Amino acid sequence: MPTTVSAAFDQLHSWLVPTATESQAAASHRASIEACLKANFGMTRFFRSGSFGHGTSIRGISDVDYMAVLPAAILHSNSTTDLESVKYALAQRFPNTNVSIRNPAVVVGFGTEAGERHEITLGYFIETVGGSNVYGISNRAGGWMKTSPNAHGKWVDGINDKLDKKLKPLIRFMKLWNFMRTGGIRSFYLELRTGEYASEEPAIVYSIDFLRMLRRLRAKGLAMMQDPIGISGYVYPCSDTVKIEALSRIDTAIARAEKAGEAEDRGDMALAFEYWRLIFNDYFPKYG
Repeated sequence: MPTTVSAAFDQLHSWLVPTATESQAAASHRASIEACLKANFGMTRFFRSGSFGHGTSIRGISDVDYMAVLPAAILHSNSTTDLESVKYALAQRFPNTNVSIRNPAVVVGFGTEAGERHEITLGYFIETVGGSNVYGISNRAGGWMKTSPNAHGKWVDGINDKLDKKLKPLIRFMKLWNFMRTGGIRSFYLELRTGEYASEEPAIVYSIDFLRMLRRLRAKGLAMMQDPIGISGYVYPCSDTVKIEALSRIDTAIARAEKAGEAEDRGDMALAFEYWRLIFNDYFPKYG
């Protein structure tokens, strides 16, 4: 077991990277979903997106994210209508599987683990900008908004490369905390906020920058943010109903991370580890 906080974060990250078995399980369902959407909607493209596509998903926790590109001509002005149609078609194809809408996606709940769920975001092609395709997807309010999974992925990759491949682990740590403490903050928002923060940093030290990220979220008050690459417009952190509780959970995590840092500075590594274990609801290596 690790005896330094740095080594503990490295070990924690090794727990979070999806396994080959998870990837194989995801691939096993892909062909069936593709066949259904092609037959029912004339789908033209189907590719990895979100955390799954960007390399920031978490083993056993993150959904398997795909983008299903449908012909614009068959879609409606009300995006909810099309989500319902895709949900119905997938429910017919997988009658023994729970199929639901989690706007802007349809979720197919294969298996019993979170990592087996397939989240299908439907969209339509709009244009190509800077070598990356831009698509329209549901804006969660019945309309459509722009997004570019490839452009966002390249943006994250660029910052990650600059920081010795340490951005993606930091994003995973933020997402893990959010999940383990039911923070209610949307994954895409956390990814963009963390990338925005890290783009201004010369280096990343996980324990230090995790705390700084929490402080940034608090200082921003979980306000909506402008898409840093200028495609998706405003990106919202969560629903209004959960924001107050989410901010409270951030405050709790900040206090614990500060105490962990103070304990580490005093050389009390066992206590530092205990505070980090509190932050991640015990999903953190034990000391020594």
